[in-house]
Amino acid sequence: MTTETEYIDLPTMQDVAKAHAEGWEIEFANSSSQIFATWSGLAWHADRQFRGRPRQPKMKEITQYCYLIMGELRWTANYQKETPLCMRQEHLDMIAKVPE
Repeated sequence: MTTETEYIDLPTMQDVAKAHAEGWEIEFANSSSQIFATWSGLAWHADRQFRGRPRQPKMKEITQYCYLIMGELRWTANYQKETPLCMRQEHLDMIAKVPE
């Protein structure tokens, strides 16, 4: 099996079973619709197309707020109230996606 993030075809029941045992995300589609849905792992249907990939971590967005504090730019994850010594610099905020 592979560790890439792209889905790969799982053409046989053995491929699906091996991927399921390794905790992969598995999707299926009817051969006519080609619309994929998450597989519950309860049933195998020979007329469906299966694909899978290693489980991906759930991601969340973290905002780093930028402030000008005493003439110096600083970033913090906490929103602070503006004061004469602490001025918000919204255009310099950074957003990052990190695992939950």
